[in-house]
Amino acid sequence: MSLEQINNLSEFEDLINTSDAYYVLDFYADWCGPCKIMLPIFERLSKMPEVATFKFAKINRDENMEIIQKYGFDIPSIPRFFVVKFNGNGQFDKVNIKGNLGGSQSKTDLIMKLHEIAKEDGVVLPNTSPNYQEPEVISDENLKVAIIGSGPSGLTAGIYTSRANLDTTIYTGTQPGGQLTTTTEIENFPGAWSTETKQGMMGPDLMELVQKQAEHFGAKIKIAEVTGLRVRTENDKPKFDITVNGKDESFDAVIIATGAAARYLGIPDEERFVGKGYHSCATCDGFFYRGKEVAIVGGGDSAMEEANFLTKFADKVYIIHRRDEFRASKIMQERAMKNPKIEIIWDTVITKFHGEESLEKVSLENLKTNETSEMKLDGVFVAIGHIPNSGFVENLLDRDNVGYLIPQYRVAPDQRVSSYGMATKIPGIFVAGDVEDTIYKQAITAAGDGCRAAMDAEKWLEEAHN
Repeated sequence: MSLEQINNLSEFEDLINTSDAYYVLDFYADWCGPCKIMLPIFERLSKMPEVATFKFAKINRDENMEIIQKYGFDIPSIPRFFVVKFNGNGQFDKVNIKGNLGGSQSKTDLIMKLHEIAKEDGVVLPNTSPNYQEPEVISDENLKVAIIGSGPSGLTAGIYTSRANLDTTIYTGTQPGGQLTTTTEIENFPGAWSTETKQGMMGPDLMELVQKQAEHFGAKIKIAEVTGLRVRTENDKPKFDITVNGKDESFDAVIIATGAAARYLGIPDEERFVGKGYHSCATCDGFFYRGKEVAIVGGGDSAMEEANFLTKFADKVYIIHRRDEFRASKIMQERAMKNPKIEIIWDTVITKFHGEESLEKVSLENLKTNETSEMKLDGVFVAIGHIPNSGFVENLLDRDNVGYLIPQYRVAPDQRVSSYGMATKIPGIFVAGDVEDTIYKQAITAAGDGCRAAMDAEKWLEEAHN
């Protein structure tokens, strides 16, 4: 078995005319971070005897909109996997699309879904069981560390714990690779820079590289979301049960590196338009606004970067900002202000979204003059900050009033319960990155956090288990 590449409409229609096989299609894009992270999983899946009935192929979504539009593939986000059945008779419509497997997920989940689709379609898969489990590759004798989160902090922690011979599992959460997979060029991460082009590395490329480095040293990547964390005692030592897909998995230590999620505007009815003209990731969804008019809300570096990125597709990009000056760095402001496709609307907020099936226009209010107006827009992208992803720990750990987890280095010296700076109040649980960083919020500081948390966890495990 091999992983094919379908390059254009003609090649796809050749399969329609000549093939009678089941295919699993991976719609991806070169700039998409989760796509890059899923590719090695998809490649391994294509070689597994358990799914030998299927053939596997990749299709670049950005270069093959003809295929998507002509044959009815519903792709709200990428990566996106479909099972199709070619009949070799020149006919293909939605009946031939046997299943939409969704986006980022584990190899085991993909196998399970293929099994279900095959069963419904009367196809027998060799050596496939609904109870299939991926084999563990590290001895159970090693102490087990769970890292929750796969951004710079989580993956860096995984490199350190794996090199320390700890049985490491990294749970990616809903955004494999973290926030850097939604950025374009990175100019301030040491080493992620080309001496030839004088340009920084793309965010998804950097995170793909760091993930491969973690995997090289033995870290296991599981594309799954952790929904709960509990502490218990076993043989007089702490054990940590994390809940994944409704089941508990047990570890000797935990590093929480779950990052933060985009903050929305908080105006009435906004949730109705999320994904239908209202977005928090320009690099994820900007492609859909080719030749259209869009707006970015925000005044920081992220807003400037996303505004510039959107000009690759949109004819016009407005930056709507509630103040009369930006918080962004000078260089980022200059890039946005010099871009001929960008127009800035100062002292203004969006008060309402309008539209039937999708966003059609917005209501605006000038905060200095109180003047109101309406503006037709095809899309709005929000870049106004983030909310820490700490809700799954509920009241188990200390959090500040925003929700950031509090490590020991942020606690007054006379109130600390541990000498490890990245530890929490519960021995064996450590934190790293944007889920606890209230000040810097940079990829490089998150990576440093991951290093510190991993080293603290390693030393704590030595003390606790020896």
